Amino acid sequence: MRGVYIEEVLRDLEAQGLLSDIGELSGGFEVTREAYRRRNPFVFRLAGGEFRLYSNIYADRRLLYRFLGAGDDAAAYTRLLEATRNPGRVVETGFSEFFRETGRGLSDLPFLRYYREDGGRYLTSSIVLACAGDDVCNASFHRMMLVGDREAAIRIVPRHLYRIVEWYRRRGRDAPAAVVLGVHPLIELAAATSPGYGVYELGVAAGLLGEGLEVARTPLYGIPVPSSASVVVEGRITGRLVEEGPFVDILGIPDRVRRQPVFVAERIYYRRGSSPHYHAIVPGLDEHLLLMGFPREALVYEACSRLAGVRAVRLTRGSGGWLHIVVSVSDAGAGAAANIGMAALSAHPSAKLVVVVDDDIDIDDPWSIEWALATRVRWGRDVYVLRGVRGSTLDPSGDDGLLDKAIIDATVPRDRPGALFRRARVPVGGDPG
Repeated sequence: MRGVYIEEVLRDLEAQGLLSDIGELSGGFEVTREAYRRRNPFVFRLAGGEFRLYSNIYADRRLLYRFLGAGDDAAAYTRLLEATRNPGRVVETGFSEFFRETGRGLSDLPFLRYYREDGGRYLTSSIVLACAGDDVCNASFHRMMLVGDREAAIRIVPRHLYRIVEWYRRRGRDAPAAVVLGVHPLIELAAATSPGYGVYELGVAAGLLGEGLEVARTPLYGIPVPSSASVVVEGRITGRLVEEGPFVDILGIPDRVRRQPVFVAERIYYRRGSSPHYHAIVPGLDEHLLLMGFPREALVYEACSRLAGVRAVRLTRGSGGWLHIVVSVSDAGAGAAANIGMAALSAHPSAKLVVVVDDDIDIDDPWSIEWALATRVRWGRDVYVLRGVRGSTLDPSGDDGLLDKAIIDATVPRDRPGALFRRARVPVGGDPG
């Protein structure tokens, strides 16, 4: 078992005609333009750079399902949930067998400025791995802004990495950490999940990959990292704070400047026998939305399925794949939509709106959803408003995350004849007319 390498994934996509090599790009703005224009996977190099970069790997939901080996929404959700509940086998191997120290600095890595509003150059696919003692490890995405050749500001929200950093702070120490770049898409998907504290996301990745995962412990701090990673940066998250941002985030709006910790890079390693690879995730585009939102869709699916038959869940593109949820149900009884909406908000507390629709509505078609709102909702009866509750700090309409939320029951009213609410079908070939 040698793990799964990003080069293999890219070769497979290219062989299937799903990936394009577009040559050389000049910088981050050009990457953003190409990712927005193409909406399909592509590889490229930066002028004068040694890295092979790739983007739009998750630009289409069908590609994500392809990586998961899932044929539909339910199978994809179930696959992710099972891997989260039952992590796969992680096998340790030697670090030096796979990696060589480079002597490089952070400024040699492809930190990019994707939008004119960005306050600096960023890594957007950096997965940060850290352990609290011998028992608890975590792997999660964190944007990093270049500060100097050995320093980067790292955005940390109060979740598991924050908890680990605090564990070290109480002991008067910096938090040892490793940053990995260029990993298999399912390792990235695992790092985007939020299992319970103490469940190492690399175990989730092993479950998703199906054949386990090889990990190697870094030389300085013994942090287990995927042996298939293209780049490993070993260092420390310090207590020193610097200004980080602004950064155009998932809603396409510049996130405000904050004081964030400094990561100090001590060693940078490249995987042996391969040129370094980097996933250039353009903030606010489909790839960012799906990678961040899909694991939350699975949690919403699980929570709502306890109350009704759920066909699918969508965190909508218009809400940054984060703030609005649409739940398609098949057998919700009278009054069930409000409970389904509450379950969805509990499963994804950052959301501010849940729309519950019947399974005749195409939840991938905003027009179809709007049609359900226009024809099946009586606003004084079918809208439930929750005032002054905690939501996402990314929502500019809130007060640092304190905002109002709503649930809309856009299902066919159970006390009215269903035929009044069914759209006529377009005649197909063979109909007599």
